[in-house]
Amino acid sequence: MASVAGNRNFIKQAKESRKKIRDCFKRSHEALQLREFILLARIDEIEKNYNNKNKEMNSLVEALNKEMTQTTEILNANKLTDVHKIIQSTINKKITELAAETDSSIEFEWNNQFETDIEQLGSIKLNGQTYISPTQTFPPQVKPVVPNYKAKQLPIAHCCKNSKRRVPRELNGPRGIAVHYQTGNIYIADMFNHRVQVFTSNGNYLFMFSEKMNKPIGICISRNKVFVTQCFGLNKYELEGKLIKSVGSYGNGEAQFFYPHGLDVSDGNCNVYVCDSDNKRVQILTQELKFHSILGIDLFKYPFDVKVTTDRVLVLDRSDPCMFVFNSDHVLTNRLITRGAGKQTNDPFCFDIDRDYNIIMSDNGNHCVYVFNQEGEQINKFGKKGQGIGEFIGPFGIALDNTGHIIVVCHKNTYCLQFF
Repeated sequence: MASVAGNRNFIKQAKESRKKIRDCFKRSHEALQLREFILLARIDEIEKNYNNKNKEMNSLVEALNKEMTQTTEILNANKLTDVHKIIQSTINKKITELAAETDSSIEFEWNNQFETDIEQLGSIKLNGQTYISPTQTFPPQVKPVVPNYKAKQLPIAHCCKNSKRRVPRELNGPRGIAVHYQTGNIYIADMFNHRVQVFTSNGNYLFMFSEKMNKPIGICISRNKVFVTQCFGLNKYELEGKLIKSVGSYGNGEAQFFYPHGLDVSDGNCNVYVCDSDNKRVQILTQELKFHSILGIDLFKYPFDVKVTTDRVLVLDRSDPCMFVFNSDHVLTNRLITRGAGKQTNDPFCFDIDRDYNIIMSDNGNHCVYVFNQEGEQINKFGKKGQGIGEFIGPFGIALDNTGHIIVVCHKNTYCLQFF
């Protein structure tokens, strides 16, 4: 009997070992795909900048040549050959300088020491200087594409009707929004339908899931896992919607919540940061969703959304409103976006950040979207109150996709999902 039991135990262990190996290589493959995407996106951005500079240089050279031709004709007519030579030499020097500015060379280096972190493999050099190195990788939460915020933001697409019917493609009080950067798929917390709906990057419906879900509000995606806050708890799902774990209950103790909202996951230790709004704190849980610590005791009044990167934590407090900025050791370093001095935010709900730490924020009270740089200076503002395309009534969830488009959901608009 002991031999039979030992044999069964061995078979079970072998099965578990195979699963662990498959899971390990699956995660490695996903990490490699993400690193590939980041490097290729950066090359695309470098090439785009090079082409723009080259185009500007050609226009300037053409204008200088035209001016030089006209000046030559005038000087020759007046026999001022010495002056002509000086001017021609100056213009030629300027053209050479302009050409040198666009004479870029790109070099890619590959570190094949696989025992190092996969996300640190590969580096790009521009003009002999490292442009993206293994120690300068972008965390998955931060997009590798930075939109042109200074340009006028016009909608490029809209979809998803606001409706109380529990049918696919229709939303009832949508709140949080998250993008899976590898596929571009969009996950929306469909609050009053008690579910999450999933769409493609251009807004086509894919599927939905709702296991153990009660008024989902905040949502984020990290390492191919979906995290969703609801009334008094937090759920963790697979990408396809299979429930992995559910934690939380009503209260103010450890791993207890009082209407949690926005959340995010750190790239390093995979800790989950949850805005426990009515408890006036941010709770930090481990990747197994066990209580770790609390951020912002006696500091926040109504924390509503949070973003975590490799070197900072940003928390949006709706009550002031303001943005608290902490370093990686959770030491407060700055407060941004307060009222006054041209910063007229009124009831901001959610925000997202790009690779340069620009802040894109939905403002429910002003029915618009603000864009601030990391110093809190306003770069742009777009949208106004209304039901039309490019207009908002109560913009809520906001996110950047992996191409630099801004995605906004509104809980009262006729078409409540818009792309900019």
